[in-house]
Amino acid sequence: MATHLVSCIDVRDFGSEMMHVGDLNGDGAPDLLFVQSIHPTREITCLTATDIFGKVLWQVGAPSLDNGRLYSDLPVQIYDWDGDGCNEVLYVTQAVYHEPYAAGGWARERAGRYEGVATMHVLDAASGRERHTFPLPAPADDCFLFADLTGRGRRADLVVKDRYWTMWGVSHEGAVLWEWSGSPGHFPAVGDVDGDGCDEVFVGFALLDQDGREMFAQDPAGAHQDAAYEVRLTSGEWRLLFGNHGLHCLDVSGRELWSKPLAEAQHVVAGRYRDDSEVQFLCIDRGQPRGAERDPATLYLYDPDGAEIWRRTQPAGSWCAGVVAVHWAAPDGLQGGLVYARGPVEPVAIYDGDGNVVDSFQMQFTPARDAADRARDLYVTRADVWGDGREEVILFGSRGCCVYANASAWQPATRYNNTLYPGM
Repeated sequence: MATHLVSCIDVRDFGSEMMHVGDLNGDGAPDLLFVQSIHPTREITCLTATDIFGKVLWQVGAPSLDNGRLYSDLPVQIYDWDGDGCNEVLYVTQAVYHEPYAAGGWARERAGRYEGVATMHVLDAASGRERHTFPLPAPADDCFLFADLTGRGRRADLVVKDRYWTMWGVSHEGAVLWEWSGSPGHFPAVGDVDGDGCDEVFVGFALLDQDGREMFAQDPAGAHQDAAYEVRLTSGEWRLLFGNHGLHCLDVSGRELWSKPLAEAQHVVAGRYRDDSEVQFLCIDRGQPRGAERDPATLYLYDPDGAEIWRRTQPAGSWCAGVVAVHWAAPDGLQGGLVYARGPVEPVAIYDGDGNVVDSFQMQFTPARDAADRARDLYVTRADVWGDGREEVILFGSRGCCVYANASAWQPATRYNNTLYPGM
């Protein structure tokens, strides 16, 4: 084990299962943004900005111990929206839901009728002060990403969506460029797959050009995609991957190159986990059926042609498992697969390209947290908080947050033989 606990943050009443990482105060180092919401309605209630040691920089809204749980993705991002070299915080407040539809009888996901519009708020990241707002279509409050839809040379436009039915392209000025109805799934992926200088939008069952025109579309058969990923190979070809009940790999024409009949392929992450091919694909299959008796999650690694390299069954109770890629060992070396929600008491783990667990992490809490707090769900992310190119692992949830670093020695190749006479 080569882990070092960098910080254990007392999140007090502002902890959340959603957190973003980015430079908020302009000092060049990453900070943390905790996002709270009302669980069944997805309404954002509080944003709290801290440094990586938990010092509160600013807060917008009222924090609450009741609002740290997460029902779904939330429309919040940290980004240099105006291109001035400093970040902004962008988030969306909802329109009024008249005639709401409740999924499962309790979760509000859409309405038969809305009043007003959704609103994009742009905040100064250093102070939390609101700079300006602009309207969005009323249902567009699920999540958004940045894309170059207008050929600006940077991702200064938006792709916004409702929960599962509609997606919009929105210009930097707030004008709706296009509307697309279909099956957008949980989150799209963007990339300039046709080389025209603008981003295309991949939603699993369809690929949209920057003007919203369908480059291909397939019948979702009542399903939605749980994960979408675009990767460009050294040959210049693109691979479009998405998971629904299975895992699918497409080319840019929509032709399926290979697929895997998995139960519930929730996450797929392209990366270089091994050196025997240029890219591999990590996938979490959450298993079926739902409920206490469901099969445990399984982590798979596939090569570019879809051949299975290995699989690792996760511990019991891992139905919500997820995976992200992490540069844990070296900034330009092989990546690892960071797997979380592996069961109610299992640590977060990093798998290497051979399927071995090389490091693991437990959430650390401040002494004020009791046993009930420690049983709460947690998520993970990674970010280079030290600036050495390696990524630190951040565990966070509604009752805690902690940061781990790799404690094993690493230096660029020439630094350990330092000399006044360059050339070594």
